Amino acid sequence: MLKNYLKIAWRNLVRQKAFSLINVQGLSVGLACCLILLAFVKHEKSYDAFHPDSDQVYRVVQEVQKNNSWAWAGGAVAPMLRKEFEGELDEVVSLTQISTYLKAPDGIAPDESFREDHFIFTDEGFDRIFGFELSKGSWKGVLENPYQVVITEEMATKYFGDADPIGKALISTGDFSFEVRGVLKKLPSNTHMDFDFVSGMNTFKSFNDFPTSADFGSFWWPQTYTYVKVNKQQDPAAISKKIPEINPKYRNPEEAKSYVHFLQPITDVHTNAGFQGDWTPPMSLQTLWIFLSIGVFVLFLACINFINLATARAIKRMKEIGIRKVNGAQRTQLIFQFLAESFLINAVSMIIGLIFVYISVPLIESSISLKIPIDLFGDTQLQVLLFGIWIGSSVLAGVFPAFYLSGLKPEMILKQSPLSKGKSVLRKTLVVFQFVLSTLLVFCASVAFYQHQFMTDASMGFDSEGLISVKMGSLAKEKGDVLKQELGNVPGVSSVKFTSDRPGVDTGWNPPADFPGMKEGESRNINVQYVDADFFETLNIPILSGREFIEDGADRGTSELMRGRFPDLSNVAMIVNESAVEWMGKDLNSVLGSDLRVFTEENGELFSNYKGIIVGVVKDYHTRDLRYTIEPTVYLPAKNAAFDGTQYILIKADQGINSELLESLKSTWKEVNEGLPFDYNFLDEDIAMQYAQQAKTSSLLGSFAFLTLLISCLGLLGLSIFTAESRRKEIGIRRVLGASAASIANKLTSEFLILVMFSLLIALPLGYYLMQEWLDQFAFKVPISIWFFLISAAISVILAYSTVSIQSLKTALANPVDAIKNE
Repeated sequence: MLKNYLKIAWRNLVRQKAFSLINVQGLSVGLACCLILLAFVKHEKSYDAFHPDSDQVYRVVQEVQKNNSWAWAGGAVAPMLRKEFEGELDEVVSLTQISTYLKAPDGIAPDESFREDHFIFTDEGFDRIFGFELSKGSWKGVLENPYQVVITEEMATKYFGDADPIGKALISTGDFSFEVRGVLKKLPSNTHMDFDFVSGMNTFKSFNDFPTSADFGSFWWPQTYTYVKVNKQQDPAAISKKIPEINPKYRNPEEAKSYVHFLQPITDVHTNAGFQGDWTPPMSLQTLWIFLSIGVFVLFLACINFINLATARAIKRMKEIGIRKVNGAQRTQLIFQFLAESFLINAVSMIIGLIFVYISVPLIESSISLKIPIDLFGDTQLQVLLFGIWIGSSVLAGVFPAFYLSGLKPEMILKQSPLSKGKSVLRKTLVVFQFVLSTLLVFCASVAFYQHQFMTDASMGFDSEGLISVKMGSLAKEKGDVLKQELGNVPGVSSVKFTSDRPGVDTGWNPPADFPGMKEGESRNINVQYVDADFFETLNIPILSGREFIEDGADRGTSELMRGRFPDLSNVAMIVNESAVEWMGKDLNSVLGSDLRVFTEENGELFSNYKGIIVGVVKDYHTRDLRYTIEPTVYLPAKNAAFDGTQYILIKADQGINSELLESLKSTWKEVNEGLPFDYNFLDEDIAMQYAQQAKTSSLLGSFAFLTLLISCLGLLGLSIFTAESRRKEIGIRRVLGASAASIANKLTSEFLILVMFSLLIALPLGYYLMQEWLDQFAFKVPISIWFFLISAAISVILAYSTVSIQSLKTALANPVDAIKNE
């Protein structure tokens, strides 16, 4: 019986080539889009689930002053948790990351150093919490003993080629020698962690002259990512709630109120974009829901097309159905017949869709740098998902035509009665629904695209053209003045400046600040950056009052050490931005000469204390991307009396950047810093990279908005075919009575445009509401103007009109005699 159903289904599929082609095309595109987006969302939601007992692993984060959340915690947090939750937490580890230069004396380039920004130090237990596998060597002793390291396979190849790296040395900044004890397999793509080297926290303590036997006592230093594994018998929520209660035992109660620590499931880290200082860029859960919804909607639209086209074909199959019923066919048999056709068409569409998936996924991954892992033969979950999509879409697409067509009465069919108007209303409703979704996506994609363009094109408040940022290290800092002079002598270079942070990218550190006369409750944290003399002139940032720093060193202040270790800087010159002036409640003139202090304090003891005098006010500019507001910021001399705050050299090329200039800069760098890499970036590219996530979102939205419009137009084509077939006699009589083909085509087309216009009335207000919610995540955003409505409406109307008018004109031009004779 089943074989018979499939045989007849195949014959109908081949006989009705046009309908079958439209159906297969729409369903294959819908299935492919759905599968791609579901695979992408599945991958993004799988982050860090591969760790053993991942449901017991949590990251310790903190809420700061009730309005910010930080992903990192100070070094004192891990020892506190070990002591207070002994028996409740199976493991507590913290880790911190540094940048350093490395070279391998026994490697493939023994005299060449490489800058490595992904070197982490961590506590014992790291290997027991996380599921990172070794391909060679062992963890034994690495995290306990100083100067031992585990490296990734990529780094093993980079430094040692095909040779076995176990037991060989890596020399870091300061001539510290690390022994390679293990090689990690390539890190899974679905981890929020990003590292190439792992060593013990005792080594980090040795680096910083900190006693290896002592615990960190500061909630500020070092900044660490802290992870815990909760005992299976314990309630993580109860532990998380208890942490703020025990904090006052270890720090000043007022401080404890402002810095509230809590547990975050490790599987939620990647999809929670609400934390500052995340290790790697997260993927907003809101964005994932958008992509998941698009995938489901696209498939649903394709199924609606099938329904519309199947009912349109019913006119040509009415006699077949009637004859089958007269000859004794049961309704259940007809239902199975139509469902068999649906399953067959979906199977063909699935095969074509999978071909489309395997062709398009590499292009998507390479063009917008998204990971979409699809392994049809090795991923059981994907196979189940694929099978479920096939069954679900076949039933969804076939169940209505099956029950509708099988329910037609044979006497009405054989008398060639017109199909029910109620079903016509349903079909039109489905088309309206299609265009609501497609127009909604067009509107959302337009807003997302222009928001991305707005952020990439908007002025950051400074001139970034021709700026090269070069990452400095401690070895390069030792020759900083010579390096600055020599680089400044390179032809084409107009200026060379030291800075702690890249403008438009880095905010600097964020300590508390106060000033004389400050009222209670006005205390706040303020961003601090270190810049060179004439730094703002180089970036074309106006000084609104006062002056910039000067080169002679008079602005550097004087420094002493508190308790023989911690810097106490006095009389240092400070420059503030407009936002800081507003916070202080002063104006551009009265703020000059004012005292300002930035400091770090724990339990009544100062760990840094910088007291300065404001000598200038700089116009507000964006120290980080436009997703965030401009915060009060204070600038100190890059080389002050306390320490050298240089992290980057900014090189300004007055005639633009070219290959000859870069080669000259590299050559000069190597002459001064022999063996150290010239680690540079173009500042424009660094700024643009911050909007990579928005670029991906707008690109995907745009692509799938186009596909939904395509599928919706196929649905409209199906309805226009249905209408033309059901009104052939009426059209023939109108033609005989003198109506022109153009007037008939316009009449048929206008009926469909009414449906499209009605869908616009629903889609555009809904799109406005949704995108207003989406734009709320940006401090600086594009206004939703009337043009977004007009563009979205125009695209939908033009495509719909083009689709319907062709079919309508074809019908109107047909020979009216044939239509009347056949009727």
